[in-house]
Amino acid sequence: MIVGIGGAGSRLAKKTSEIIGCECLLVSNDKKDLDDNNSVLINSGKWVNPSTYKLRSFASAKEGQLREKMEGYGTVLVMANLAGRAGAAMAPIVCKAAREAGTVISFAIMPFGFEKDRIFSAGVSLRRVREMSHSTIVMDNDAFLDNNPELSKEECHAATNSAIIEVASSLASRGVGPDMNILSTSKASPDSQASLRDSVAMLYQDVADTGAIKRTVVYVMGGEKLPISQLNQLVGYAQGIFKDEGTTEVAMSSTASAGGVRVHVVASAPQKTRFDAYDPLAGIFSTDDHLDWDEPDSAPDLELAIPVLE
Repeated sequence: MIVGIGGAGSRLAKKTSEIIGCECLLVSNDKKDLDDNNSVLINSGKWVNPSTYKLRSFASAKEGQLREKMEGYGTVLVMANLAGRAGAAMAPIVCKAAREAGTVISFAIMPFGFEKDRIFSAGVSLRRVREMSHSTIVMDNDAFLDNNPELSKEECHAATNSAIIEVASSLASRGVGPDMNILSTSKASPDSQASLRDSVAMLYQDVADTGAIKRTVVYVMGGEKLPISQLNQLVGYAQGIFKDEGTTEVAMSSTASAGGVRVHVVASAPQKTRFDAYDPLAGIFSTDDHLDWDEPDSAPDLELAIPVLE
């Protein structure tokens, strides 16, 4: 089953489920993101613009329903844009419910660097998602924009969303490393080596210690249409780049984007990534120092009957 959270997550989940041919569950507080097939509406009641913590409290009330929807599935893919309020609020709750059903593979999209008001909540939510997932694949919009400053925000989203769909669709035939994985991608280019170079450059922005990378998978979209000599060079370059870090696998697809070949790199990242700086308090206070870490931060409505004392 593929679970899409919020607007971006729902669109990604629907497209991926159509390609793989599996069940799809949509979760959102906006009816526009849902359909009549299999959806869970997180009703925010009288709140017009609830905060992330308030929205998370509403999602916690639906945890039992979410668990029932995902029951019986061996593998659950969860897709969420942590830059969005719905994704940051609901992703930890959904992953927690999904973990009781089976193996959880989560896809998390991180915000752009200029979205300062979303970085902290995205960082905290990512920590929660990683803890509740058997494997987490992270797409960093900010790193892609740094490599492609001429692109608009919409063009960046189109490229990174396409990479997520293509990699998620391949998981049915190819596994993914446990714990944290960084997904980097490139623009479509007639030069396959340039695509690989851009994708690796994006990866090196997210990973502080590239020497700790244990496993990488290089996806060549349109690789089956490349000349054998060019493909052989590309495979050699990829294995040469990561030969000191660990095992490198190369996967090819006949699907090509308009404009040439695209290269995606999925690397099993070490513990330290740029996303740790999004939640600076995590480096000071570990989860062992939190008495209430088991439950995600939320803002439920508490009605206390306190008598008036005179």
